[in-house]
Amino acid sequence: MESLRVMAMRQVAGRLWPEHLPMAAAELLAEGRDSPALRELAGWSGGERSAELVQLWYQVLDELGVERLELAEAERWALRDAAARLVSGEIVSLPDLVGEVTGLDIDNAEEGPELRFSLAVREGCCQWCVEDLIAVGEPELLAAWETKVRVAAAALVAEER
Repeated sequence: MESLRVMAMRQVAGRLWPEHLPMAAAELLAEGRDSPALRELAGWSGGERSAELVQLWYQVLDELGVERLELAEAERWALRDAAARLVSGEIVSLPDLVGEVTGLDIDNAEEGPELRFSLAVREGCCQWCVEDLIAVGEPELLAAWETKVRVAAAALVAEER
């Protein structure tokens, strides 16, 4: 289960869709969190209008004392989270990694390991380009890029310790 702060960051970064907010609320209730809006959201189906789901989610955050996040902060978190998941082995495929990072604004990355990781991943262009590279069979090019990405991810994760 994910913490409330992680869920809040995922939602702002576009990694937690509005239709999944009721299930996230139910998970939070199961963790022992509680508020009137949280109980209400957990009872919704996810088929409600996105704006209504997000509005109730923000009410949950307010009631539980979680400050609303800026998009830049949430995107930086998502970038660092992707690096940590790659290093831990949770993300194993380069197309999946590129899919995780695609859409995050590179201008939000800080100089240093965060920016190097973002730029290294983006050399893969997009998830489909990486899949094409794998299918075409450019093993040296693919191996060099994968090494660069993994080294950059490890440096980013090590920086946080």
